Amino acid sequence: MRRTGDKKQSKASVVMTTAATGASWMALLAATTIGIGNIQRVRAEVSADIHNIDEAGNDGYRLIVQSYPRASLAQGDLPGAKARPLGAAQRAITLEELAHGVAVDVVGVGETAAEDAVVVAWVERGKPDLEFDALGARPTDGAVYGTADARATDAPRAQIVLNRRRA
Repeated sequence: MRRTGDKKQSKASVVMTTAATGASWMALLAATTIGIGNIQRVRAEVSADIHNIDEAGNDGYRLIVQSYPRASLAQGDLPGAKARPLGAAQRAITLEELAHGVAVDVVGVGETAAEDAVVVAWVERGKPDLEFDALGARPTDGAVYGTADARATDAPRAQIVLNRRRA
């Protein structure tokens, strides 16, 4: 913001002021991350055959979706233990929602463009009580997961079917 006596505002200050007046959280995110690389948004449609998922009881289910640089994939289709996600999202979910498909947007910041990302999603027992954005989450034993390439396809979203179980 402009202080009394300042003749001109810095570029970052102008962007912050513009973003704040736009009242968009995405604009605020973009304004506060100037110069740190790409801001990417990966759109995914996550679904599963609910018969492959264990009963959660009172715990409920949480869906976690993360995007990773393609180069971070370990052997198989899950990222290595030291791989850092570009972005992540989590939410409480019901099996009925999962059976019909759930749309998820994952916003990330890094050097990798969305077209070069791989999306990993899994469902596990529990409430979405991990850290706010689930960047540190990893699939637990018994979690049902799936992956998809985030490259542009004919579909508007990467299609992920949770059909593999982590042992």
